[in-house]
Amino acid sequence: MNTFVLEILNQRFLNDDLNEPCSHGKILLVAGGTVISNEEDGEWVINEAALSLMRTVRYGFPSSDAPPPKYFVPEAQEETLINCCGMYMFFCPSHITWDVRHTADGRVLLSHFTKYDVLVQEDLQVELPLRQYARIILDFAIKAKAFFDGKEIDVRGWELFEGQYRLFWEEYEEHLDYIRGIVRE
Repeated sequence: MNTFVLEILNQRFLNDDLNEPCSHGKILLVAGGTVISNEEDGEWVINEAALSLMRTVRYGFPSSDAPPPKYFVPEAQEETLINCCGMYMFFCPSHITWDVRHTADGRVLLSHFTKYDVLVQEDLQVELPLRQYARIILDFAIKAKAFFDGKEIDVRGWELFEGQYRLFWEEYEEHLDYIRGIVRE
């Protein structure tokens, strides 16, 4: 079964004073009919997951050819896709990840779905046209970004280096534009 569902079920900040760079919430993730995450799971970092997922549309995952995210500190590497806390916390052990391999015929093969470092199902694979995968990721990323629209986030005390938050959103916009191009083709 080649179904792939990725949806934001809810999204919020951990506090109401808009002084954190991350949104948190529950995610529905279903691959090949297997539910990997749903409303019963804990919360995940939504906006950082969106950026990581957009990078998979462009580079696959894992990818030795992909540059590290611009907002990462130099010693950090992108090792997972969905985390319970993000770069500002140097990642935590609760995460979901999978491999994304681009094929020569314009498709993506999703495999090796893991949650908390445990393989979800031995033979779980999903193959989709790249355009369909890109549309799913684009919808997720647009919804994640819309949550931040009109909010003035005060990241003082959160940034690990000056301009980190700005670099995050710059790269986010670059990938949104890139994926919109794929979806329009």
